Amino acid sequence: MKRKAFFHFVFFILTTSLFAQEYTLSGVIKDRDNNEPLIGANILIGSKGAISDFNGKYSIKLTNGEYQVVFSYVGYESQTVEIIINRADQSLDINLGTGVFLEHVTVVADIAKERETPIAFSNIPTQKLDEELAGQDLPMILNSTPGAYATQSGGGDGDARITIRGFNQRNVAVMLDGIPVNDMENGWVYWSNWFGLDLVTKTIQVQRGLGASKLAIPSVGGTINILTQGIDAKFGVKIQQEFGNNGFMRSTVGITSGRLKNGWGVSAAGSYKQGDGWVDQTYTRGYFYYLRIDKEIGKHLFSVSGLGAPQYHGQRSFKSPIAAFDAEYAKDHGVPQDAIDATIPLDRGLRYNQHWGELNGEIINTRRNYYHKPQFSFRHSFTGSHRFYLSNVVYLSIGNGGGTGTFGSIDLNENGQQDLKKIYEANTFTIPGVIDEPISQGIIRASVNNHFWYGLLTTARYNINKKLTLSGGIDLRSYRGEHYREVYDLLGGSYFKSERNARIDEKSAKLKEGDKFYYHNNGYVRWGGLFGLLEYKAEKLSIFVNLSGAGTGYKAEDFMFHKQLDIDGNSYFISYEEPLELNGILYTVDNPSQESIDYVSDNGLVLDTKSAQNQIVDWTWIPSFTFKTGASYNLDKKNSVFVNTGYLSRATRFNNVIDSQYDSDKGFGRIIRFDNYKNEEILAFELGYSFKSAVFSANINGYYTKWNNKPLEFAPTVLEDPSDPESDRIPVNINGVAALHKGIELDFAVKPFDKIIFEGLASVADWIWDSAAETTLEDGSTYVFDAKGVHVGDAAQIQFGGLIRYEPIKRLYFKLKTTYFAKNYSNFDPESLKGTNAGRESWKMPNYNIVDFHAGYNFSIRNTKLGIRFNLLNALDTKFITDAQNNDRFTQSFNDYDAKSASVFFGQGRRWSVSFRASF
Repeated sequence: MKRKAFFHFVFFILTTSLFAQEYTLSGVIKDRDNNEPLIGANILIGSKGAISDFNGKYSIKLTNGEYQVVFSYVGYESQTVEIIINRADQSLDINLGTGVFLEHVTVVADIAKERETPIAFSNIPTQKLDEELAGQDLPMILNSTPGAYATQSGGGDGDARITIRGFNQRNVAVMLDGIPVNDMENGWVYWSNWFGLDLVTKTIQVQRGLGASKLAIPSVGGTINILTQGIDAKFGVKIQQEFGNNGFMRSTVGITSGRLKNGWGVSAAGSYKQGDGWVDQTYTRGYFYYLRIDKEIGKHLFSVSGLGAPQYHGQRSFKSPIAAFDAEYAKDHGVPQDAIDATIPLDRGLRYNQHWGELNGEIINTRRNYYHKPQFSFRHSFTGSHRFYLSNVVYLSIGNGGGTGTFGSIDLNENGQQDLKKIYEANTFTIPGVIDEPISQGIIRASVNNHFWYGLLTTARYNINKKLTLSGGIDLRSYRGEHYREVYDLLGGSYFKSERNARIDEKSAKLKEGDKFYYHNNGYVRWGGLFGLLEYKAEKLSIFVNLSGAGTGYKAEDFMFHKQLDIDGNSYFISYEEPLELNGILYTVDNPSQESIDYVSDNGLVLDTKSAQNQIVDWTWIPSFTFKTGASYNLDKKNSVFVNTGYLSRATRFNNVIDSQYDSDKGFGRIIRFDNYKNEEILAFELGYSFKSAVFSANINGYYTKWNNKPLEFAPTVLEDPSDPESDRIPVNINGVAALHKGIELDFAVKPFDKIIFEGLASVADWIWDSAAETTLEDGSTYVFDAKGVHVGDAAQIQFGGLIRYEPIKRLYFKLKTTYFAKNYSNFDPESLKGTNAGRESWKMPNYNIVDFHAGYNFSIRNTKLGIRFNLLNALDTKFITDAQNNDRFTQSFNDYDAKSASVFFGQGRRWSVSFRASF
């Protein structure tokens, strides 16, 4: 009996070993059209996965059985292959090509390809987002891209900013599936409006320099292409729960149908987040929703999508002197003791935020951002043949919300916080029979910025022959931005009476919560563009020539202060502070703070308000154009080179053509149009080299960008009448401001073993202002400044980074990542460099290095794939400054260019997050 049991045991062990033995599935993944290997393609078999190496090769261990293998790569259509492993290794080579949907993504979003597109670019795949984002704003993960510098600014959720090659995000084009995202008035991108995109992102491609886009977009520094999942994705349901420091929590659910048999495809996702914020009172609450429906009918693909992220969060909007955060750090980095002693408040810690206060037992952050910006799109694409392709995109964006702040007499208390108790007592003060209705001396106001934006983007592509392709199309956009200030919270009072906005008499406006005051205007932007692209692709050589032209129109309308009055066939402008005397009659505005404004004469005659119009600064149209060309040459299977150059003549932004000018003492404003604006001119050149092998890959490139007529962040002001020192000050354009940005960038990866990979990057740059001029203004006066040779501030000019990813066993990984920034000058106004400050360098911030740690494990239980991830950001709890402004007009008493005159934001300390995921 024992012998029989022994033989059964031996048989069990042998058969188990036989069936448990692993075999290798391997092969090469290539581009179907040019036969080039695809680097970083994804291979997925159930819960197992692999990535192709630098030669497109992959391998994965499998036991005996039947499997479905999914091969995918950004910009290409996925392939699913069924295989059987039967006690032997197998080889399977795959050629991927673009399908209908992926063709749309590649053509419309202008996705660059390895060894073909002659630009410098980096791909951020889904795996990297999943492993490293850790609840941060989307730009923060791009610090692992050469030439990029992203910070969390004041630390509010969604308040991140990014620069590429020293150009801020006004000059970095952000595209969502080919649709432009940058604000049409000021070019900025508000990342709080896009929280949750990581749920549906297929990949992010960062193109540095002028980029591959055919459109005349503001890609001076680079282009960030965000591609979402669509009908090409496979079926899946994902549920994820995240937790982190300071009460952070995020719950997520997503579903993707993939391509169904009847040609339909649906992707949907939703998310909720909340947290208290690492910086004091930078709480966050927000939702994210996304729905995309695709329908494939023959050679046509129709797609409807909508997404949005209604949210509100506390902010830290103003920088503070270094000693306000950390007196010892300030002393160690050059702030003199007398300046430290004069700092109020002092030594409040790195989390210090001056914007909050306590009232009636409740903590209130007076700086609160609230916004909802849903975006909708309808897409149609048509593949007429292998030679012709057509795409049409219609999109709509509707933004509503704004941000709050204080207005009036609100002081800081001895702890450096808003003294809301003091102002509440003043606001509720009454004297029976004298002051029955308490007047608010200080309030919380809201600055509201709503917009309505729609556009049409049509792109056609025609393959002339096997080597030549011609693309072209139109780009139409229309934008209306509504801007006004309103009373948000009276803080105990019955109404508010602003000396800036109304006279102190019986006719003064009694402003209630929700009433508009101070300003109310609309800005209008229209854009019409044509673009064309000619491409030549041979076995080793790729060449492109791109030409685009656009007309940009700006218009403004003021609803509050100025009205146009038509009398006897003539038009006159009148306002509350600027009455009109005509033919013995004095015409005045009766109430400056209300939208419904009456016009009365000195005898009390009320004029027909229909005869009065808002002040309008009519359309100003500015032509612009872009020319780009480049070539890529593959020396052999491992080595390739590229070169590109381009010239942009770009319409300057809205505020450099039309500006709203408000006098803080007189309490009225007007809209003015500049006559001395000029187009911005950008000349760029880039050269690069790439090496690919089985164990080592590297890219190195150099760039040179010259920017003439660069607009200043804040236009300087001069007297409207130079002969009258009491006359109004008006903003002026300073033409001739120039900057020169040049540098070298490197990124590489080494995979010496299957279980370990090393990645590295470097960026060494020299960005300087190239302006020293005596500019003649409209009135004939001169404005002299000298910034020539002074380094540009606001971003680190030296960057090094490294990453080690170790996978000791399948699906268990550990990742250590480090990033070093140096040569980071404090931001400043270059036009302020005059007189004794001419040619003076701004303060250089201390260099710093950040270390992050990431780990995770993926496993399966039956048909459910599970995963757990842990992230430790700033693992060494490094103390460092990310943002600085010299001579900050809001928070500085010093007017110098050193450490004592710098107002700063410190980076956030050590943070952690844990996430759990289930997908099936």
